[in-house]
Amino acid sequence: MNLLLDLKHLKLISLPTRPVICKCLLVVIGLIVLRAIVSPFLAINLSEKSFYEPPTLDLFPGVRKDKFVEVPQIIWGLNNQKIAFARACLTAKFLNRSLLMPSLSASLFYKEVDLLQPIPFDKVFDFNKFNARCHGFARLAWYSEVSNHTEPYKLQKGSGRRWTVERDLDQLQESKTGEADNYQVIHVTGKHPFLWPDHWPVKDYAKVFDCLALAPEIETEVVKVISKIKDAGEKARHEAAISHNKKRIDDGSLNLPVQYIAVHMRIEKDWMIHCKKWEKRSNLKEICSSKGEIIHKVSQITDLRRPVVVYLAVADSLLEDDSVTSGWRVGMIAYEKKKLGVTDIYKRQPYLIKSAIDFEVCARADVFVGNSFSTFSNLVVLSRTERMYKLGVESSCGEDVGLSSYAYNVIGDDGGPQRWMTDMLDTSLQRISYGTNNISCH
Repeated sequence: MNLLLDLKHLKLISLPTRPVICKCLLVVIGLIVLRAIVSPFLAINLSEKSFYEPPTLDLFPGVRKDKFVEVPQIIWGLNNQKIAFARACLTAKFLNRSLLMPSLSASLFYKEVDLLQPIPFDKVFDFNKFNARCHGFARLAWYSEVSNHTEPYKLQKGSGRRWTVERDLDQLQESKTGEADNYQVIHVTGKHPFLWPDHWPVKDYAKVFDCLALAPEIETEVVKVISKIKDAGEKARHEAAISHNKKRIDDGSLNLPVQYIAVHMRIEKDWMIHCKKWEKRSNLKEICSSKGEIIHKVSQITDLRRPVVVYLAVADSLLEDDSVTSGWRVGMIAYEKKKLGVTDIYKRQPYLIKSAIDFEVCARADVFVGNSFSTFSNLVVLSRTERMYKLGVESSCGEDVGLSSYAYNVIGDDGGPQRWMTDMLDTSLQRISYGTNNISCH
């Protein structure tokens, strides 16, 4: 009797719940259908994420915010300073510490260290954007974050042939877990960061470089220069149309975005002396290029519709030489800072910021042509290769895929300049720091 009542009671309870179960099933089915529709778009977004982001990043606790690494003032040219900064960041990351914001050098002196003009990192690059972009990978810290003002731990970098890469890595490993880790600040002394032994792969350096964004006031100057280049391109396009007695070009090319080529032209006297000695010492013949050779190589590039502006990133010593912009092929209109009318933008800036502006103008060009033994050119190509990888392009061989880069000092298979992408699988920055003619298009 009791069992019968229980069954009836169960039946009475279960009847009202059936509509609820049906509704739940409909909701589940709806979610499955929605996911099937949306997932392709999610996949596109995921493919555009930087390939440098480690897939297991969330498994790590992140960089400690209460322990720090301090490095000496970073010196030499812009790109040596960028490499030195990245090496300091990666060293701090290895020690699971934040890097105290370093001083860069506004002036360029290789031997007269006393003449170096320090400039805070955040006067050149955006501090907050760096930390936002590098979140979970590396971190910069203000000196005001240091709470313990006792003497830091002095980490002396070794020197000489006996100080091998292995010994340096052992020292870092010991500092990660030994006595040094008890200190809030590890102060690295000895060699400047650019000269530290290299333990990190190219993709790690690329990640740090990707986190660097120019300070807003410098970014404004970059935009002004690129705008001037595109104005010159627009003018050349209209003049070409008029010269053909047309009010407009029939194929609609007047409405296409204005593009430009940037050429890092190394033909200044001190470079030519240096590279000739380099060629003789290394028994290589693909380091130096004359102005005529560069013009010939660039004229063989067919990626862009002509007429096209060729922006020449040249040393200041060449700005008084009007012949630099002459002799170019028909349809290639060469400009440098003076001819472009932007010398006032550069004159009011110290050396480091002038270089930073030129770097970005070259990095953002539709086509870039440089010298594979130049650190400047190498880092421009690294930046462009990184952007191509983000777009899912891992080779620039064959047809134009956008953001093409070339080395005018290396002959390609077609007899023109060699197409050039950075080898992202390289285990060190050696070839980028010191140059190589062993480059390829993938």
